[in-house]
Amino acid sequence: MPGQIVNINNDEVISEVALKCGDPFFRDFPKNIYSQAVYRAERSIAKDYGILERLWEYTNDIGTSPIVMPKLNFNGAWRVIINNEEYTQKQIDDILDNNNSPTASTNYFYAIIYNANRWEMYYTFPALNDEISIYYTSSIAGEEDYEPLDSDGNANSIPLLPNKYFEEIIRRSVRYVAQLGIAAFDHLRGQKYEKLFQIYTRQGDEQQEAGLNKSRPFIEIKPFQYP
Repeated sequence: MPGQIVNINNDEVISEVALKCGDPFFRDFPKNIYSQAVYRAERSIAKDYGILERLWEYTNDIGTSPIVMPKLNFNGAWRVIINNEEYTQKQIDDILDNNNSPTASTNYFYAIIYNANRWEMYYTFPALNDEISIYYTSSIAGEEDYEPLDSDGNANSIPLLPNKYFEEIIRRSVRYVAQLGIAAFDHLRGQKYEKLFQIYTRQGDEQQEAGLNKSRPFIEIKPFQYP
């Protein structure tokens, strides 16, 4: 599988994993092995808890609202940026009312609803050629989501996990390095990694850790009803 060694720009996490492994100066393993450990830990957490973040970018070449979004594997938007302005989620009525308000120029709102088997985005002040970026969470589309490359050969994004997963990233990373250490070293060094593996292995380790629930969708899905 291509791209197994992935160097991520997260020196703080990598350094902490190396420190917990008793290898702060990267003498047992080079830094890119620790980078791979963190990468694998983040991928496994994203897969176990159904977390995957994506970005949809669009130019509003019609200049109207709502925008009909394509068939995305869409759970909910967590950030919307239009023409470099960050918008706040509101109800549709708030957006429609806002555009008629005398203070409308200070309010940047959006709403995304599921209507008639499609996603629609409403936002304040639609204009021709608005540049729209929607960061959203997605459910699992398939194993390819966790491969380094997609079917077209493009690099898949490493999932960005909420801060509450930090300790779990560290734990899984240390376990991965410990497994390598057990296989690579004899005697005292090997015993060190055996102890680390025991310390960072919990009972029922293949099960999801209690309390680490995936983020709930921000949007309530309501079926379309014909009047």
